[in-house]
Amino acid sequence: MKFIYFLMDREVVHQKRLQLELEVAELQNTLEREQRLNQILQCSMQGKLVCHSCLSSFVPLQVQVLLAELAMVEEEIIYLERKLEDLKLCFSRERKQSKERRQKHNFLCGLGGRKEIKSDQELPLVPSFDLVSERSDSCSNLNDEELERPRRSTSSCKMNVYIESSNKLSEEIIKLLINIFHKLNKKTEQLEPCSNSKIDGIKDKGCSKKFVNFTRDSFDISRIALCIPDIRKLRELIQGLSFVDLSLMTYKQKLAFWINVYNSCIMHAFLHHGLPQSPEKLLGLLKKATVNVGGIILNALAIEHFILRHSSYDHTNYKGIMEEKKGFMLDFYDLEYPEPNITFALCRGSRSSPVLRVYTAEDVANQLEIAKVHYLETSIKITGKRKITVPKLLYWHMRDFADNTESLIEWIYSQLPSNGSMKRVIKELLSGDNSKLIWKTVEIEPYNSEFCYLLPV
Repeated sequence: MKFIYFLMDREVVHQKRLQLELEVAELQNTLEREQRLNQILQCSMQGKLVCHSCLSSFVPLQVQVLLAELAMVEEEIIYLERKLEDLKLCFSRERKQSKERRQKHNFLCGLGGRKEIKSDQELPLVPSFDLVSERSDSCSNLNDEELERPRRSTSSCKMNVYIESSNKLSEEIIKLLINIFHKLNKKTEQLEPCSNSKIDGIKDKGCSKKFVNFTRDSFDISRIALCIPDIRKLRELIQGLSFVDLSLMTYKQKLAFWINVYNSCIMHAFLHHGLPQSPEKLLGLLKKATVNVGGIILNALAIEHFILRHSSYDHTNYKGIMEEKKGFMLDFYDLEYPEPNITFALCRGSRSSPVLRVYTAEDVANQLEIAKVHYLETSIKITGKRKITVPKLLYWHMRDFADNTESLIEWIYSQLPSNGSMKRVIKELLSGDNSKLIWKTVEIEPYNSEFCYLLPV
């Protein structure tokens, strides 16, 4: 009997031992993970690079986001420190050059402009007091110009880099923003085909075959670490906009440039300020969506209403909104004549907005025609009750295309492809006695401000 108890005690001891060994193994694994996490965090705090796979396997999601934001802040601090040092150096050089020029001109003015003794034949045939006054006036004018010239020369070097490539710069910015949004999209498998209908007389060069539907649910902030290199490049490209010169650009170049800048300005605002929760906050975001173009800070609303649609407005009505100097510069920036089709190109990142595209100066007119037809085909709806549903966005800007509802339907009919089924239905509504009551068949679809992009692949 004692032997049986002895065997039972040994069995119990053996099981306890195995249980303790398992607990020790688990504690050992936990210790190794904590040590590894501590090492990763120390490397991150010291500024050393840590691979994304290591972060994904050892660091919680919230910590990954914080580390990514910390890396961006550190890069921004380093960039600003270097920028500050460059500005100090430029300021020191400007002050030194300005002082030397001022001393030189004061010296010449004080001596009456004499650099050497001239003969009587070389002296001007005017009284001496006129010479003094002319010299003093000219010297004072030169001093003012010389004081301003260093400021221009410091930026002219960087500006010349972007004068000839302003359009390419705007294209690169919006392409880079589209790439960032693709990386932040966790539902990249949702593709929507572009309209394949043939457009009379138009070659579809700028229309992608497919678009990615990017919504609020698609936005994955945990993927921000993948976008850090693109964000750094984006910052440099956006800074380049402050040096562009639009004075020698043609109408088509300005048109494509401002459309790309407008769309990229709003996309950048979504990344910087977050997604708005209501239509009122979307309007506030448009005011916060700012960009420095040629030394002037503009927001999205100013670009749309004072530049792209500027020819339809009178500056005298907006003296309380803009300073006189800025109003003058916007007169210089705006388009020579309005382009109605920009309605189908300006994308506010909502479900009622047109498809996002990259516009080029060489093909902007053709691309706007494609955008117009694609928008009409996808947004105009005809119900079973023979009702025509017109989007609110088109109704807002109806005056760009028609005088009233009846003429708007006629304009829509004229713009649709000849082989489309929608055009045949509208033709039936416009024919005969139905044309007199066409306004009764029109319904306005409310504007949907919910966040949504159709991104080109």
